[in-house]
Parts: sequence; structure tokens; C-alpha cells
Amino acid sequence: MKIFNNLSKVLFLLFAVSILALSSCKKDDPDVVVKGEAKIKVVNATLTEIEQDVYLDNVKVTGVALAFGETSDYIKIPSGSRSVAYIGSNSANNTNASFNFTPAITYTAFLVANKSSVREIVSYEDNLSNSEMDKAKVKLINLSPNFPTGINVSVQAGLQFVNGLAYKEASGYFTVDAGLNLRYSVVGSGNIKTIDNSNFVGGKIYTIWFSGTTAANLEAHIITDN
Repeated sequence: MKIFNNLSKVLFLLFAVSILALSSCKKDDPDVVVKGEAKIKVVNATLTEIEQDVYLDNVKVTGVALAFGETSDYIKIPSGSRSVAYIGSNSANNTNASFNFTPAITYTAFLVANKSSVREIVSYEDNLSNSEMDKAKVKLINLSPNFPTGINVSVQAGLQFVNGLAYKEASGYFTVDAGLNLRYSVVGSGNIKTIDNSNFVGGKIYTIWFSGTTAANLEAHIITDN
């Protein structure tokens, strides 16, 4: 009986160690994807392209094709590795990319093109929390390949948010008093433009992305994220 009890204890310990090891492997394995839902919205940021339909894993997710500057609503998607495709409404110029979407995270994907008109899809995480109801929360993204010196953005009072924001670069989030204008320009151009404070509401979160081929036609596009 004593021998049986000792053997039972040994078997129990071996079983417990195996379970712990298996659990640890799953936790540390980067290929193990936690299933759940993420959210994504899609934007056509390619200046010269025709309207674009967007597909997720070969399923169309846009009700209507997106013209330049247009944005979809957020779409719930399964987390994990997913294929995103922008397809011209004439079925030409297809662009595909794969992204790994984390559960409970929100994203915005943009169709962009470099100076040689080579297209790609870029994706950014969105942070939809804002505890300051009297301030707007803003993220800035430069999606124009035409300004090697980058883009400067400041508030009306002169405080500079970003200096030399490069192509495809996204800033962190900034909080802005809803009564202040934003000013932006191509670095070194002296051509300063204004985003009027009427575009901002306290408690709201915004993504502002920039397009343009010259300092004169540099344009800010404002997306309300919440």
C-alpha cells in the first residue's frame, strides 16, 4: 500500500509538471494567436487612383467604393492574421497585404502610393480612450511622399506638436483645447495653413492625415474616430 501511494504521488507530480510546461509553451509561443474581435476602418489615401473597394479575406467590406479621401466606418473583424485588399472599381490595380490584428484593438488602414506610384497598404493602431472631456485628442500621419523635409504641426499659440513628420510616420496622441486652431506646413516652405478649431469637439478623438504634391496644395484630412 505504501508503494502504491508513493507511485501515485510520482505520477501526479509528473502530470502537473507536464501541464505547467504545456501552458508555458502556449503562453510564450509567438505563433499562438488569441482569438477574438478587432475593429478596422479603411481609407483611400491615394491621390490619383479611381474609387476602391476593400476586401477582408476576399470578402467585400465596403458598401460603396471609396473615392480619394473617403473613410469607412469601423468594421468588426476576427482577430489574427487577415488579408486586406484594395481593388479598383474597374478591377485594376489590386493591392494586397496581410496584418496580424490583436483582439480588442482598433486599427485604421490606408491605401497609399509613393512618388513612383507604387501602392501599398499601411495600418495604424487607434487609441479610443479619452478621459479629458474638455479637450480633443489628436494623432497626425503624413501620407504624402512628396516632402522629404517632412511636415510641421503646431497649435495656434505656437507650441509645436511635431517637427519634420516623415512619409508614413504617425505621431503619438496629443490633447488640444477645443478652442485652439492647428497650424501645419511643409518644413522650410513658409506656407502655413490652418485647421480651424470648429473641427474639434472636446472629448472627441481625431486622426489627421496629410496629402499633397506641393506646399501650396498640402491638405489636412480629419477623421473622427469616436
